[in-house]
Amino acid sequence: MSRATAAVGAADAGGVAGAAGMAGALIVAARGGRVASSPFLPPLEADACSARLRAAGVGVSVDGGRAGAERRVVTAHPVEVPSAGPRLVAVWFAGALDEGTVRVALRAGGVDPGAVGDVSVTGEGASAVVTAAVLEAALRVRPAGEPGVEVPLTALAQARERSRAAVVPSLRVDALGAKAFGVSRSYFAKGIAAGRVHVNGRQVGKSAEAAAGDEVWADGLGRFRVSAVHGETRRGNLKVTIEVEEG
Repeated sequence: MSRATAAVGAADAGGVAGAAGMAGALIVAARGGRVASSPFLPPLEADACSARLRAAGVGVSVDGGRAGAERRVVTAHPVEVPSAGPRLVAVWFAGALDEGTVRVALRAGGVDPGAVGDVSVTGEGASAVVTAAVLEAALRVRPAGEPGVEVPLTALAQARERSRAAVVPSLRVDALGAKAFGVSRSYFAKGIAAGRVHVNGRQVGKSAEAAAGDEVWADGLGRFRVSAVHGETRRGNLKVTIEVEEG
């Protein structure tokens, strides 16, 4: 059975709707015994794509190079493969920069935009997460006069990751979100009403629920995944485990 890694081109992506077609190609590859990856996708597209892969029963791995990454690569693989995906690296560019300048410079330097993940800016420069396949080209780019330098992914700012056991009255997203981020249920509900909360890439309403395996993205707070629903308490509440990336 072939285990060759393939990439689904960035041209196949087109918002959440385009994620459906991309997921279809990834599913076909995984069912054929291959490992195939998307380009870096924004949060909603990545969540929608990975949800379709899980629903299809194929293996799925999602990686953005750092905890809390917004742009991530979604990889489909046979279920007997524990995890897979392209190797990701980080490149540091010194100088007074902004995200747009770095992305334009990388593209001008021949780096496929789909191979570029998060670009993080500090007062001293900017870092970009890229696939290892484009590392050499990225290192030649000079957005502020100096060439890029490879740095460890661990040097990048990391979101806080934690696994939280909680008891909730229901699987409504507002109840789960309040527990995940330590905010009031009414505060999280306001975010839902403002269209800032999505489940598996889809904007949800105030009465929406999330099931085990679902990923929830909340603009300004982060993301969480319902990793397990363990059953009811004696009072009829639900015991759940939530994996949270915050910050």
